[in-house]
Amino acid sequence: MDILDIKKIVKDLPEEEVKLYLQFILFKIGLLEDKENSLVEFTNDLKEIYNQILNPKDKYQNTFDKGNYQKVHIQFGYPYLRQTLKELNILDEEFIIAFHENFSIAPINSLDTEKGQTDRFEWLKNNLSEYEVEFYKESLPKVISQVLSIPDNLPIYIWVSDNANEQTALLFTLYLLRERKNNICIIDTAALYRKLFEKKAKKYVSYFSGEIPLKELQTIYKYSQDENQILSHKERKHYEKKWLHLSTNPGTLRIWENEEIKVVPEDYFDDFIIEKAKKLIGKKKGFIMSARLIGEVYGHILQYIGDSFLEYRVRKLIEKGIFEYEGSLEAMRYYGIKFK
Repeated sequence: MDILDIKKIVKDLPEEEVKLYLQFILFKIGLLEDKENSLVEFTNDLKEIYNQILNPKDKYQNTFDKGNYQKVHIQFGYPYLRQTLKELNILDEEFIIAFHENFSIAPINSLDTEKGQTDRFEWLKNNLSEYEVEFYKESLPKVISQVLSIPDNLPIYIWVSDNANEQTALLFTLYLLRERKNNICIIDTAALYRKLFEKKAKKYVSYFSGEIPLKELQTIYKYSQDENQILSHKERKHYEKKWLHLSTNPGTLRIWENEEIKVVPEDYFDDFIIEKAKKLIGKKKGFIMSARLIGEVYGHILQYIGDSFLEYRVRKLIEKGIFEYEGSLEAMRYYGIKFK
């Protein structure tokens, strides 16, 4: 494949998907400073991303009838499980369904219906300037279709960590599966990391499953298969009720706090954005790039909400007269801000 072919493929990729890949790559580069993480592992990760982008295979289509699968894994965000299963030589035996939605933001009421999905899509389209509208309009219905087409005989493993995106998605997924008889297990990556890597966990535990290094993720996978606990009927009903309660809340921002999903006002992070802007601007009289401010805020809030939502709040602060800007509000990289 020559450079022209690569350019065409990359040009057609949804921007939000590109950002997920870039986030994963940057995180893996940071891990190279850790002697326990080898260059070989990093190279394998890059090869996996290369194959996913340039040689996609039925990325969204249901292929249960095309393989002899033994298990189904459901994960949220960048499809980090592919490399884990590939390294264990079981990728062809265990099917992966990946939600690319960010469930910590936007409406989620009646999300299993066409109206609910349309309402969510309209909110995203109207408020998040960098959102790849058509990609997300098509993505959610297709992934829901995959979930609903899982054969009844396959056990399902749902991967979650300590953030509102994955925890909200867990509730939604279990609600989708409410009529199914499959055995379902939850793999809590944060809890298992604390248990299996107690010494490392004292320093840091990733709040996103995809940020766990490959070797440690493989250990978590193996342990979870040996010690899996199938959700009881009572537990599944409990999760379904939690979804119904959460989804009726009209709020559009959810955070993870005290091991619970908490719905907060849209302007929840506004004061923190202003505080960081004061520190970055200091005594300067000129503008600072919006992307720099958003990166600084995102790196310190310890919530998985996405930089697009933070950029939306910066634009709201401009509307309120807190900030003024120069450039184009088309995307965060095109304009700078300063206090008005």
